[in-house]
Amino acid sequence: MHVPFEKIGDALKDTNDANLLRMLQFVSTLFIMAIPATLFGFIMNRKPLQYIGFNSAISGKQVFLVIIILVMALLVSGSLSLVNEMIPVSKTAEAYFKSLEETYNKQMLGIANMKTPQDYIFSLFIIALLPGIFEEMLFRGALQPVLINLTKKAFTGILLTSIFFSAIHFSYYGFLPRLALGLIIGYVFYYSKNLWLASAMHFLYNAIGVTQLYSLSKRGLLTPEAMNDDPFSIYYGLLGAVAVYALFIFFKRESQVVISMYNFRKNKIR
Repeated sequence: MHVPFEKIGDALKDTNDANLLRMLQFVSTLFIMAIPATLFGFIMNRKPLQYIGFNSAISGKQVFLVIIILVMALLVSGSLSLVNEMIPVSKTAEAYFKSLEETYNKQMLGIANMKTPQDYIFSLFIIALLPGIFEEMLFRGALQPVLINLTKKAFTGILLTSIFFSAIHFSYYGFLPRLALGLIIGYVFYYSKNLWLASAMHFLYNAIGVTQLYSLSKRGLLTPEAMNDDPFSIYYGLLGAVAVYALFIFFKRESQVVISMYNFRKNKIR
């Protein structure tokens, strides 16, 4: 990049090479999340990927419910953005949090510079699909079961995992929305024991964001202001939360059936 080593961080923030930024995000999540999660699986079991949740215990009904749950979760997430903004903080903290958001928006402006359908498809793969899978490997596949075992309570373990998941994104104004997303994905994995379903929900969430950014980029409207979606009314969030709760009743029931059939087939093969 033709800059001194100590200035690489600043150069990466300002680079116009969108593909470089996308690849750096992919590489960072690979080494920080996917590889440690796989090593954890190796320590615990001879089949590491299966141990952390990659298995064939899945049904079409579960996939359908995951999609509907995500749609309702978007309402919850949008409302929590409003709640997050309403939380009072000191002026010093506010200035710091806003500087983090500006840095994030600057990086996203570079990553989201998609001019062609090929750019869009590449972005879906490299910044929506793979990071979604890698993050789920670490947080839901490795960390969540450990915290549930340590706390002896599913909700506490899932909540702590979701807090870490949200905090690692270093976005104060996005903390509550990501916390809610983490909780929902956490329960998808807890009930289904299938990391493919958790990864699918994470990918779809990322894909919606990438698609919105691609649309803005194609129309020449990609600005920091346009990237910040208007939050939903709190009432929409309450409606979404009730819907998510009801949908999880069906999802839990279907997951119990799928897991029972999966275990029956495995025992029969043995």
